[in-house]
Amino acid sequence: MPYPELVVRDARRPAAGLSSRADVALFVGLVGRRPGPVPPLLLAELEAAGWAGSGPFTRGAAATEALLDMPVALDSFDAFDALFAWDQRPVALGDPRRLPCPLGLAVRSFFAEGGIRAVVVRTGDPLPLLSDDGPDAAAAARRRLLSWAPADAPPDAAARVPLLSGLAGRGNRAEATDPRTWHGAAHVFGVEEAAMLLLPDLPELVAGAPVPIPDLPAAPPPPEQFKPCAQPAPDYIPDPRLSRPAVGAPRLDRARYGDWASAIRFVLDLLSPVRTVAQRRDVMLLASLPLPSRRTGAVPRDAEGWPLAILDDAAVPGGALFAGTRIGSARLQLAYPWVETADSGNLPEGVAPPEGVLAGALAGSALRLGAFRSAAGTPLASVRDCLPTLATSALRRGLPGNASDWLGDRLSLIGPAPSGMALLSDATASTDRAWRAGGVSRLMGVLLRAARQLGQQRIFDNSGPALWAALAEELEAFMQRLRDGGALAGATPGEAFAVRCDASTMTQADLDAGRVIATVAFTAAQPIQRITVTLALGNSGGPPVARAA
Repeated sequence: MPYPELVVRDARRPAAGLSSRADVALFVGLVGRRPGPVPPLLLAELEAAGWAGSGPFTRGAAATEALLDMPVALDSFDAFDALFAWDQRPVALGDPRRLPCPLGLAVRSFFAEGGIRAVVVRTGDPLPLLSDDGPDAAAAARRRLLSWAPADAPPDAAARVPLLSGLAGRGNRAEATDPRTWHGAAHVFGVEEAAMLLLPDLPELVAGAPVPIPDLPAAPPPPEQFKPCAQPAPDYIPDPRLSRPAVGAPRLDRARYGDWASAIRFVLDLLSPVRTVAQRRDVMLLASLPLPSRRTGAVPRDAEGWPLAILDDAAVPGGALFAGTRIGSARLQLAYPWVETADSGNLPEGVAPPEGVLAGALAGSALRLGAFRSAAGTPLASVRDCLPTLATSALRRGLPGNASDWLGDRLSLIGPAPSGMALLSDATASTDRAWRAGGVSRLMGVLLRAARQLGQQRIFDNSGPALWAALAEELEAFMQRLRDGGALAGATPGEAFAVRCDASTMTQADLDAGRVIATVAFTAAQPIQRITVTLALGNSGGPPVARAA
């Protein structure tokens, strides 16, 4: 008989289902690997998925030990910290100082703000912040990590994979149906539970070499005063003092904003490849809006405090960024301004990209209230301050026509609130006003994931009226659950949604090929954006009147 004892093992949470969750984030980028073997449970998961061992998509033994280019599911920041050296980025070659990397800070903020499940794809080690090479060579080295052709590969290409393979025609573009071609961000095709995609390194890789910050004029010294010296404490060794690098945070001029927009457009197109059913339109791309350059004439005046100026600037190469052909998409949320956290103090300008904070706030709100509800107003526990601090006049200022009603109409803003730092707006970058509420796009993602799950469950059923009726019934039941939860508007189910799956939704070619097509129409419940309270002071005729708009 076994020895009597209590054995406690660390068990993972069950994998997220696809039918209703919208809180799982996929992080792709540069982060170091801590020494040590891959935990047996994680190794078994990678082997079962085909990425390790003798699987069909295996990356090899060395890549498996390095956790390179394979999705690693994590349920806590402690699990991430045990595997990845997120806080060991060198300031420069030979410099003992270490900094946290953008991906590590994003994952830390995600869990701090309420996220409970993340998937990380490591593409290699981050480069040192500072380089002995010239600015042009340092910028080229960073750009190369986005994507490279074989003739222009990084010196350590064997220990790296591109973040966006195929960008600007460099390297091979991923095929949605061929996992062997999935590198970097293309792993989104295989991580079915992912509802958000984040690339925290993108602003820095596009910005190039950091720009030195000029020294401030020295303050006059205080008058000399001589006092007796205190007795030194025996065996006392003071802690090393880490100074902040004297360079600026990643900042872009007009040309670099054009490059950044091209990378964003590439990812949006990656999520919805043409001429294939293997697409991920259910995934939201969360990105940090890069800070604008402070060089005179590099961007429109006051663009840092009112970033709509750069987003609507026709002088950016390729045209205004908010255009639908650039980044104007309902599947994109841009976080701004950049944030100061407990771990960002030693970074340039003391700030970090904010998309990890946004992802955590959205995940926490989705788990508490539902993915379709606005996360605006969510308190942010990890944020201490922002760069820049947005003025009230800038918040209220929009763009003419239908472009933007106010600053937070198409940006997910972070800033001070009466209770502390909070998410001020939850918006997409869509050109269509109906799709600017972040909850509406997340609701569409929930519906797409549920529809894909229903299709997978019945993929081997015979196409015909019986299957069509069964699919319609299941979709109607799912839509009714959404309506019961408050996701849909309408006094009756018929006003809230309509589902059809019959011969009228398919062509003869679809029927001959065995394709089943269902159409779902719904009216999403829009969040209340403004409440007007009219106070009649000194009049006892009635209570204040509140009108919601």
